[in-house]
Amino acid sequence: MAQTFFRSGLGRLVLALMLVAIAPAMLLLAHLGDEARRGAERRAALHQQQAAAAAVRLFEEMLDSVGRTLAVSAAEAADWGAGPACAARAAKLAAAQPFILRLVVVAADGRVLCTSAGVPAAPVNLGDRPVVGRAPRSDGPVIGAPLVSRLTGEVVLPIAVAIPQAPGDPRPDRPAVLSASLDLPWLARLVRALDANEELDPFALILGENGRVLAAAPAIPGLPAPDRPSDHPLVAAALAGPLGWVRVADFAGRDRLVGVAHTLSSGLAIAVAVDRDAVVRPIEREFLVILGLMLAAAAAGLGGALAVARARLGRPLLALVGAAEAVRDGRPPPPLAELPTVGEIATLRRAFAQMVGEIARREARLAEANRELAAMNEELARLAERDPLTGLANRRAFDAALAAAWNRGRREGLPVGLLILDIDHFKQFNDRYGHLEGDACLARVAATLAGLKLRPYDLVARLGGEEFAVLLPDIDLVGAIAVGERIRAALHELMLLHEGSPHGIVTASIGAASLVPVGPADPRMLLAAADRALYAAKRGGRDQVSAAGYAAAA
Repeated sequence: MAQTFFRSGLGRLVLALMLVAIAPAMLLLAHLGDEARRGAERRAALHQQQAAAAAVRLFEEMLDSVGRTLAVSAAEAADWGAGPACAARAAKLAAAQPFILRLVVVAADGRVLCTSAGVPAAPVNLGDRPVVGRAPRSDGPVIGAPLVSRLTGEVVLPIAVAIPQAPGDPRPDRPAVLSASLDLPWLARLVRALDANEELDPFALILGENGRVLAAAPAIPGLPAPDRPSDHPLVAAALAGPLGWVRVADFAGRDRLVGVAHTLSSGLAIAVAVDRDAVVRPIEREFLVILGLMLAAAAAGLGGALAVARARLGRPLLALVGAAEAVRDGRPPPPLAELPTVGEIATLRRAFAQMVGEIARREARLAEANRELAAMNEELARLAERDPLTGLANRRAFDAALAAAWNRGRREGLPVGLLILDIDHFKQFNDRYGHLEGDACLARVAATLAGLKLRPYDLVARLGGEEFAVLLPDIDLVGAIAVGERIRAALHELMLLHEGSPHGIVTASIGAASLVPVGPADPRMLLAAADRALYAAKRGGRDQVSAAGYAAAA
């Protein structure tokens, strides 16, 4: 019977079909292995691109934070002088910002009065630094080009702000510029540590214009000095576009997947890279294991399938052929009672019906799960824009509303008003009554702000800590100040006891500002104006509304 089956056309067809079926599977497996390698490579490369973009966002946020810190500190001109007191203040300010390598106070004649490391033993003059010369002529922080520090010999990115001068003060040794040296090697180490899978041998580079390698983590032997450009293909590829990834050999000749993003404020490029071979090596090992298993399974399966085909297909079908030939020839067909054909078809039909029913039930359960998931996502989206303690809008929702109001004001030529308020002496409140009472105080203040009869499109938000904001679209400065006075009166009526405050109750300092968006202005100008007004209210004795930052912003 076996020889009859394999010599028959059916037997030869079954054997050919099995071989044909196995061959595409092997080709498909090879293709899938190649696609898996390519996919792993592309995913890793895109991950590096995203990591570089995230590093740029982190850099810009840190740079903005340092600039704000310097601007606020420089505004207090009376606190900057010379000697140990100046150095102590500079050290305290630098310690609050890990990105700052050194803080320097420069006199009007360019001499260094003090640094965060102390008072220089020998005179040092930075008057020839462009960033020092530009700072007094600028309204805000000035970012310089990367350079080698004259004080430390390390590669830094300078940023400086002018210290306000008293009118008619001709002294050449008066404090004129507050300058910070930003630690680029520290930034490179931080970027590498953000995604430090050591198995992929990652590294991070910070590149300047003209191909200068300013910092690397880990250190790469043989790199040109930071003041000399590098013509290496990796550097050229990193500077070719503002955002992307590239596969290129590194300085040691290893195949690398490099993600690149360029900063907007300083012209720097950040590149993060992993070893391409380390990325695809696990895929290749897994592919070889799967290939071996597939070949073994194919050999075993082919032998088994041929045996089953002979027993379950060949014999019944040959019997059916014999029966059909008998009917054709007019002979009685042989008995087919033992053939499982009818029973198997009935079983298949029952199994199929059961399968269809199970699929319908699973689709119904999946639809219900999708509805529940959509409801949960809506709730999560709502919670993502709310401060959990006060129930007010959080910083994310505030930033979005401010951007929308600013764009509308720009289109229609309407002002955008803003109040920033800070609870007075809140640290003393926490120290005296405890953090639980402090949270309760924040919640009471938030409820008071939310209870004001504002317009439907005004927004009350908690920016963080004890700082709140009220966004007032279409409101000029007079209107914003009026709303601020209403808030101050409402807090007085609240009569929250605060024995650590000179006022005896919880009060707030409020900064008011209103601008009509024009030209290239952005919402940060409004925030800066309100922030300056807030600090003016604090300096003026607290528990007041101030608009001192309005003129500077306008």
